[in-house]
Amino acid sequence: MSATATILDAYCIRAATGTDASVNEAVGALAGKIPLSSIGTSLQDFVASVPQAVAAIDAARGDPDNLYITTSTEGDLDNAVWPGNGSTGTVGSGQTQPLGMTVPVDFVQNVSLWDYDDVSSDDLLGSIRIEESERGQGPIAKLATSAVEGSVYYVTYRVD
Repeated sequence: MSATATILDAYCIRAATGTDASVNEAVGALAGKIPLSSIGTSLQDFVASVPQAVAAIDAARGDPDNLYITTSTEGDLDNAVWPGNGSTGTVGSGQTQPLGMTVPVDFVQNVSLWDYDDVSSDDLLGSIRIEESERGQGPIAKLATSAVEGSVYYVTYRVD
């Protein structure tokens, strides 16, 4: 008999950054396109301040993630196993999103967390692997992260 994983919740340690990597790269490239007389500081100070400015803008916005979950590594709201019906859950840094969903586990099951974007492609927030061999071990928390998006989540589940 195959195992079933009950995914209890997702705790967001850090929501995805509100700026895409391509935006960060574009902002970083501004130093080559701005006359030095217009920046009011040295080139070195300007270039050093760009990553700090992007981080400050992102922190000030504090945008939550529009979370949905798939059991594949492909992001598509139509394939979401949670919450379903083309909707998402909103979760920000320091918040827990109760899930209460079950998925079959035959050997190994992928669970991917996604941030829905209506303007660009959806962002992978991180994935975990649930293993059938974890059956009966009680609640387990695994880290799901994305270096590209800067997101950090713990997903808690049990395998029965």
